[in-house]
Amino acid sequence: MKHHAAFGLAMDDIDVVVVEDSKPMQTILRSTLLSFKVARVRTFDSVDDALEASLAEPPNLIITDWRMAPTTGYQLLRLVRHKHMEPLCFVPILFITAHGTRPLVDKALRAGAHHVLVKPLSPSTLYKRIEWVLNDDRPMVLEHSGFYNIFGIQKMMDEQAEKMKSLANARINHQTAVKKRAEVEDVVEEAFEKKPAPVPAAPGGFARRAEGAKKRHSAASRHIRNA
Repeated sequence: MKHHAAFGLAMDDIDVVVVEDSKPMQTILRSTLLSFKVARVRTFDSVDDALEASLAEPPNLIITDWRMAPTTGYQLLRLVRHKHMEPLCFVPILFITAHGTRPLVDKALRAGAHHVLVKPLSPSTLYKRIEWVLNDDRPMVLEHSGFYNIFGIQKMMDEQAEKMKSLANARINHQTAVKKRAEVEDVVEEAFEKKPAPVPAAPGGFARRAEGAKKRHSAASRHIRNA
């Protein structure tokens, strides 16, 4: 197992290739990298030109945009990581993109990218990420597919995916429980808010009770007179 091509180097020792189809962004990245005192910066408009130059003189680091035409940054990554591209296959690749979605990051890291940064990019963030790459001691390993990848990256991404799945399930279960509890509370509240309906009296009931009371009163009166 080998370390990547920039491992252990100082910032002022590295040769950086920038692949970016936007001229203004090229200028920004070049001036920013030169302010870091890197040894060399080479900028290219297309993947094909960058690949040709990198094969002739392998850099220590490639910084590339994700979305480009006709060849994308992801396709560059896949080309570079093949075992037949040695020693270029050991060069760390750092993506910059304006579309930093979770699926994109997952795809890039699983294919062997060392980092993904989202535009707009501050100089301090770029400096920290490059510094992190220079100190990243994870070895590069050759997979059965014939491509080099970062040791342990697949396991790490699988664990993260499982964690996100568990969190999503927990969120769904929580929302379901809250909904059911709200439904129960609504039923209980409705039940207590309703007043019980009055019990209707039997037809003629009051008249019969009054007649009975009158008869008992008459009987009691006769009993008193006869006593």
